[in-house]
Amino acid sequence: MALFATASGQTSPPAAKNKPKPPRKELKRADIDASMVGYIDDSSVHSQVRLRFDAGFNDPRPDRAEYFYAGSCCPPDPNQAVQRTLNFQQLYISGEYAPIKRFSVFTLIPYRWIQPIYLPAPNTVQPISSGGGISDVQAGLKFGLIANDSRQLTFQLRSYFPSGDGAAGLGTNHYSIEPMLLYYQHLSERISIESEFGDTHPIGGTHFYSGATPAAPQNFAGDVLMYGLGPSYKLIDRDKYQVTPVLELVAWHVFSGLQTGSDNIVQSAAGINVFNVKLGARLNSGRGNSIYAGYGRALTSDIWYRNLFRIEYRRAF
Repeated sequence: MALFATASGQTSPPAAKNKPKPPRKELKRADIDASMVGYIDDSSVHSQVRLRFDAGFNDPRPDRAEYFYAGSCCPPDPNQAVQRTLNFQQLYISGEYAPIKRFSVFTLIPYRWIQPIYLPAPNTVQPISSGGGISDVQAGLKFGLIANDSRQLTFQLRSYFPSGDGAAGLGTNHYSIEPMLLYYQHLSERISIESEFGDTHPIGGTHFYSGATPAAPQNFAGDVLMYGLGPSYKLIDRDKYQVTPVLELVAWHVFSGLQTGSDNIVQSAAGINVFNVKLGARLNSGRGNSIYAGYGRALTSDIWYRNLFRIEYRRAF
């Protein structure tokens, strides 16, 4: 017998049960990428933004192969001051966008400050002064050749544009193109290794005229090979954060180009090898957030810089 009835004698249907509302879906973001390195280029291919700051000390040959800034077109004047070294700072803002899984495009905008240090001498002229400004803008693409749970092999093509003022030590005054292979290997739950191999090839460059003889000019810019290896170990692994120390070994070989020596004499830079060790750690805090801090030091007599400190914030989407 129905508990309730309508006036017409029809029983009333039982009250509908209140169905729980489905939980609100949050915007799903990608986990932080597998890369733990701070100096070797990242092999992952996805959308991300980076904010990076470098502080470098003791760069005695900043015009070597026009890799850092532009060289001169002719021998220095007799009254030109001898540059002993250079300190610099650089702030980078970069963004990468991946419209599909294995392909991305990226751009990087650097802002540079320099502080050249000259040998004290009366009645000499300093060709470059301390200052700051936009350096050479970079842009490129990445293509994932191999991408699975244990390894990544990525081809990267980077271009450099002469947007910095080379006469002020802020750029190279020429275009460059840099093809590179980037590799990541997951060895265990805590251990990974990453590497890079590529060449920076100048397009153009400063023509240097020695003035001694009517010989053909030489190109100050030159090819620079770069390669590196970076093992990392996940020291702390929690649900909300991970701390991963990383050791990076990075080397350069200069194939060609010129540099200004300690006595203001322009000389060949071909055959120079530079080897650096970088020690740092990355903190991953979930939802794509990551912070890296590290220190690099040159181990060879020929150097780009003696010491370099780097800090970086990265957000992957």
